[in-house]
Amino acid sequence: MKEKREAERKKVTVTTVVRKMVPAGGYSVMEFRTHDISLGGIFISTEDLSIFDLGEEIEILVDDKMKKYYNGKARVVRSARILEESGSQIESGFGLMFLNPEKEFVTMLKQKLQG
Repeated sequence: MKEKREAERKKVTVTTVVRKMVPAGGYSVMEFRTHDISLGGIFISTEDLSIFDLGEEIEILVDDKMKKYYNGKARVVRSARILEESGSQIESGFGLMFLNPEKEFVTMLKQKLQG
């Protein structure tokens, strides 16, 4: 399967907090472990692939040891189950694409990805 991604991914473990509007009104707030990050977005780990719909817009806060990486909107662009050759699942979750990231964030992320 050919990757559509343009930006290089780097394995990094940070916390991602997602705020999603719920149909009954209000918000649902969920916390995830991030599997990897790139200039274009992040991959968050979760067993439950029914919590988001492809194309859905959500609000996210990505931080590491209280250092904010990104606070803004993201679009759910992929859901995936990653398997070992034996067929055992080793990871599952969602690919989230950053929407309109600030210039300072992009600069900081470029430095982190090169380091």
